Amino acid sequence: MVKFTSVAVALAATITGTSAAFTKACNFPYDVCGWTLTNQEFGYTLATLEAAATAAGQDATNGTILFDTIYNCQADGVIAWNHHCDHGCDASSVVPNANCRAASSS
Repeated sequence: MVKFTSVAVALAATITGTSAAFTKACNFPYDVCGWTLTNQEFGYTLATLEAAATAAGQDATNGTILFDTIYNCQADGVIAWNHHCDHGCDASSVVPNANCRAASSS
């Protein structure tokens, strides 16, 4: 499993590194929510998130897979899809890490 993950991350880095267009690069060691990457601060395109999700074997047509997900920021603005947050993703007020929301207790 570790080998597959490493290959997926390397593939994501290759794909998104060549096609990424952004306002501000997301750089290592930050972990960022997908919806945060597409805001005005970072300005990553939907196509960049789709490429990273596809490289990780995810359904890039599913908006929650793209936006409610934590991405690992790597060198030169490259992002790699890390994991989906079932209950949404919260941007961290303390850099560097975004967090998955806990399930609400009803």
